[in-house]
Amino acid sequence: MIAGRGEAASVYDRFAGRIAYDAYPVRVVTGAAADPQAAAEAVHAVLNDPELPTPHFLVGSDAGGVLALDLAADEAPVAGVVIAGLPVAPSPAATDGTTASDAGSTPAADASGTVLDPEAQIGRRSTCPVHQSVLRQPGNLDPAALSTPLPASLSLPAPESVKVPVLGVYGESDDVVDVNAGTAWLTRVPGAAVVRTADGAHDALNDRSHRSVAARIVQFLEDIKNDGSPILR
Repeated sequence: MIAGRGEAASVYDRFAGRIAYDAYPVRVVTGAAADPQAAAEAVHAVLNDPELPTPHFLVGSDAGGVLALDLAADEAPVAGVVIAGLPVAPSPAATDGTTASDAGSTPAADASGTVLDPEAQIGRRSTCPVHQSVLRQPGNLDPAALSTPLPASLSLPAPESVKVPVLGVYGESDDVVDVNAGTAWLTRVPGAAVVRTADGAHDALNDRSHRSVAARIVQFLEDIKNDGSPILR
């Protein structure tokens, strides 16, 4: 699990516990936007841990989704990728038609760096009251992080270069990223599927619909383990 901008690992305790209950142990990596290289190295260390069961899967939220896709395109040993709230911005100058570097950058702080209404920023991430209380805990969230563009060193690969199954999840009401641009990018990934949560916010893994999203993710993982054939037909 690769966390998004401004998120501590503990933000994903509930998600990790729910997925682990179905026999998929979860390890959380942070810092995808702050230091993509260090985060990538941390992901590879997890993937190379002989104590963890295989196959391996990557889950990424926000900036973590960009890193997960980049690692998958670079042939990291993973069987599939799940992404939530993927930041994608149209860019005609880009060779693959998209860029992530200026995507999902929203004014969470003024020119002096003063955070504009931290509560509103929490609400843009999740409408789940329980998860909002987690985000309010000291050290769990940098409320202004969504105002920071992704670094140039963190960018989406060409969609055709991602050769493993991908499940994209967006909140229908996500106002942090361009949901339509992200969906359009994902349609160019071979074998990708995209779902949207009704009235959902940016963090689709931790929103009010977190149970339904977790169930869809487990179904996605189980189908991959079943040689790619849907178990429910």
